[in-house]
Amino acid sequence: MWRANAGLSLLEYVIGLAILAIVLVGAGLFFVSQPRQLDPVFQFRAVSLAEALAEQVLAVQYDDNNNPQAQVRCGLPDTEACDNSPTPAAQANPVLGNFSVVDDFHLWCDDNAITGDALAAQLALTQQQLYVRYTVETCVTLETDDAGTAFKKVLIAIADQNGADVSFTLHRYNIR
Repeated sequence: MWRANAGLSLLEYVIGLAILAIVLVGAGLFFVSQPRQLDPVFQFRAVSLAEALAEQVLAVQYDDNNNPQAQVRCGLPDTEACDNSPTPAAQANPVLGNFSVVDDFHLWCDDNAITGDALAAQLALTQQQLYVRYTVETCVTLETDDAGTAFKKVLIAIADQNGADVSFTLHRYNIR
């Protein structure tokens, strides 16, 4: 009488372990790489927040010494020099409603980043709780590569709590 083998051989056991190890390593690599990938929801919310902020940057004057009503621009020959600093009202209370020139946005640079929900509230965006995990940084620098085309570069960087970030650069010229 012939008897069927009911157990696993050593070779079948080793092959099964090798296949399991390959699957586990592949799954581990997939999950380790996930935080490095930019989440589409994060990207969409970051862009909408940056777009609303960029509209505010474009809505204020280039400089405190510009006078659009009198058609006087600062920094040109025979005109007053540009101030290139935040206004006193914005320095005293760095709230978007107090920002009247582009340099005021520099108050949210480096260690002074504003939280996403606080910015969303100031921008009157709906569902401000969606931006709780974000921080927004805006840095303004005067670029003078060419004396005739000086402009202010505004860097808007939005980061989430996991370290993913999106940044945008605006150039504001002294045209009004």
